[in-house]
Parts: sequence; structure tokens; C-alpha cells
Amino acid sequence: MAEKNKEAKGVSNSPKKKTNTSSLGGVMAGSKKGKIATIMENKLYLVLATVVLMIILMLGVFSVGIYKFSWNDDATMEVARIVPYPAFFVNGTPITYAKYQDYQKAYSTYITEFYIKGEKKIDVNSDEAKKTLVEAKSRIKELLVKNAIVRNEVKKRNIKYTQKEIDDSFNDFVKRTGGETEVKNNLKKYYGLTIEKFKSEFYIDTFLNGKLQNAIQDDKSLNADAEKKANEVLAKVKAGEDFAELAKKYSEDTTAAKGGDLGSVKKGQLVPEFEDALWKLQVGQTSDLVKTVYGYHIIKLTAINGEERTASHILIKTKDFDTWMADQVKNAKVKYWIK
Repeated sequence: MAEKNKEAKGVSNSPKKKTNTSSLGGVMAGSKKGKIATIMENKLYLVLATVVLMIILMLGVFSVGIYKFSWNDDATMEVARIVPYPAFFVNGTPITYAKYQDYQKAYSTYITEFYIKGEKKIDVNSDEAKKTLVEAKSRIKELLVKNAIVRNEVKKRNIKYTQKEIDDSFNDFVKRTGGETEVKNNLKKYYGLTIEKFKSEFYIDTFLNGKLQNAIQDDKSLNADAEKKANEVLAKVKAGEDFAELAKKYSEDTTAAKGGDLGSVKKGQLVPEFEDALWKLQVGQTSDLVKTVYGYHIIKLTAINGEERTASHILIKTKDFDTWMADQVKNAKVKYWIK
């Protein structure tokens, strides 16, 4: 009995199992912090989502303004310089709205200041002036199409150039057009441009155009058929066939109907390569093929009269840059997004 009481007392007096309140508090605190973090993350998400939505709405508003109403105010142009809204595509290459408007503004200023106010001296609000500016707008699109074709072809042909080449070319341009002060003043007056903006955004197209012209001129593959035809005609000349008749049949010059007759010419009237070959001939002689910017010539000297030479020629035209460009523009896939 005593043992039972003792055992019972031992059981009743055994220490109670304590709950770890500090651990529970940590869990509750952690849970609280987790809820706060979740709330903060949700708020941040909402803020970011709101900002993104506002940006999308803003871009949408400017898109409508640009493509439906042709906006070109300062605010629109600032956005367009950041967001590359396309004005149109040339063979898949985008021409940005900002670039289009820069060219449009510069060329319209030139037409207004130099042509309408200067040469024509007409009211800028007249119907004639407005018509002239509308026509200028069309020419800007044509120019930018050509510039895009040039840039793509320069890239395709892997034509190399350096910044020094651009700088030297631009400096030469400035010297030839009156010097830095003159160029600076004319750019501001007639185009509304600084010399720096003109060099970086406009002159580069002129520079690349020149690089490509040289490449086209030296590309024998473009003119292989013309060279073959010229050699065939030359063989007929050397075989003794009548020069005038061959000129009528094969020459692609305006003188063909006259048997290639150029009449009397003096130095300085013809391109250098043609003159050099002509002045080396004796009366009655014919030249080998002479290549100029126009194509392949076969020249015949018929008389010498003091400083003058009387000559005939047969011209087989090569594909010059203008002809090449006309073909490219004709075949270009242009998709306009603007009016």
C-alpha cells in the first residue's frame, strides 16, 4: 500500500512537459514576416505591372499619332528616337520614323529657304509652294529607299571602311564647299542642321554611296556580257569590216545612227580615258577597247586639224551605278507604314 502511494505520488509529482514558447513565437514571427514579404512582393508586382501598362498605353497613343495623324512634334520625336517606330521597310530593312522625319524636315527647310523663298520668291502659303513641298516629301521617300539599298549592298559586299576615311572624306567635302564656317552657316540656314548632325546622320549616306559606286564600277562580273560583246565587235573591226556600219549595228551611243561620228573635238571635251586613247592614234587607226564610265569604246581617228581631232567610236555600254540603282529600286520590295 505504501509502495502504491509512493508510486502514485511519484507519478503525480513528476514534472509536467513544458511547451517551447520561444520556438512557437519564432514560427509565428516568421509567418508574420512571410506575410509581409508576400504583401510587399504583391505591391511591387502591381507597381511594375502598372508602369508597364502605362508604357504600353503611351506607346500605343504615339503609334496612333504617328501612323494615323503623322505627328512630328518634339515630344513625339523624342519618343521616336528611343522607340524605333518603322516608317517603311526596304527589302525587309526598316527605315525609322525618326530618320524619315529628320530627312523630311531638312529637305523641306531647304526647298522652302533656297527654292521657294530664294529662287522662286513665292509666298510659302501659296498653292504652288504647298505642291512643291508635297513633291519634295515623295522625293525623300525615294532617297531613303536608295540609301537603304546602298547600306544593304555595302554590307552584302563586305565593303570595308574606317572612321578615318569618313573623316577625311568629310573634311575634303568641307574644303570644296567653302570651308567650315561657310558650310556651318549654310547647313543652319538652308537645312536647320548642325555640322555635327549633318556629318553623323546625313553625310554617312553620301560616303557609303561613293564607296558602293566605286565597287560597282570595278565589278567585272556585272559587265562580263558587255565586255564579251565589245571584244566580238573589236574582232570585226580588226578583220576589216566597215567601221561605220558596225557602229550603226552595234553601238549603244546616240551617235550610232551617224556611224559613230563624233565630229571634231578638242581636249577637255571628253572623259580623260577617251581623250588619252584618241590623242595617241594616227589617222585611220582604231584603238583597242577603251573603258570609261560609259562603257567599252572602240575609237577611230579620221582626221587631225591642228588642236582638234575628228573621230568616230562604237560604244558598248556597261552597267553604270545609275543603271544598277534604277534596277535595284525597280525590284525593291518596299512596304510603307506611313502616309
